Amino acid sequence: MFHRLRALHRWVGITCSIFLVVLACTGLLLAVKKQFAWIQPTTLKGEAVANMNEVQSLGKVADAVFALGIPELAKPDDFYRFELHVSKNVFKVMSKEGYHEVQVCAKTARVLSVSKRNDNLIESIHDLSFVSDFMHNWALPAVAIGLFLLGASGIYMFSVPVARRWRFRKQQKANGKV
Repeated sequence: MFHRLRALHRWVGITCSIFLVVLACTGLLLAVKKQFAWIQPTTLKGEAVANMNEVQSLGKVADAVFALGIPELAKPDDFYRFELHVSKNVFKVMSKEGYHEVQVCAKTARVLSVSKRNDNLIESIHDLSFVSDFMHNWALPAVAIGLFLLGASGIYMFSVPVARRWRFRKQQKANGKV
């Protein structure tokens, strides 16, 4: 039984280790993304806003983004997300394709920066959606199941010999052979 379990453990481990390397590297980059502007651009500060009535409408923010002429942000369907960072008085506008981010002043609708959001690319690699939806929907859960099996089989293969030695020593003491 241990021979088959070790073989299963080895092949599941080898297969999962390929994914684990990718998950560990991308997970590390995502964990430190705010410390490196090349991963996630630094959020700039817009002009001070006295009250929320001074905040520009999404339409004016979108017009400011359209005026840049970025092909991946040419029409409303190209937007992935609008974020208002109240503490910095800035809108962040992200594209669905191309991982673009445009920061726009919430008060004036003036463009503050245009940059790439590499953290979105890293996240899509991390969750395997970069490869395909199939990988994200089926392979990633299969890796999770494989890691569970790897952990369970490892615990079993470690604990059975330990328990056997413990029982043997206990039996030896009971028989007075120690």
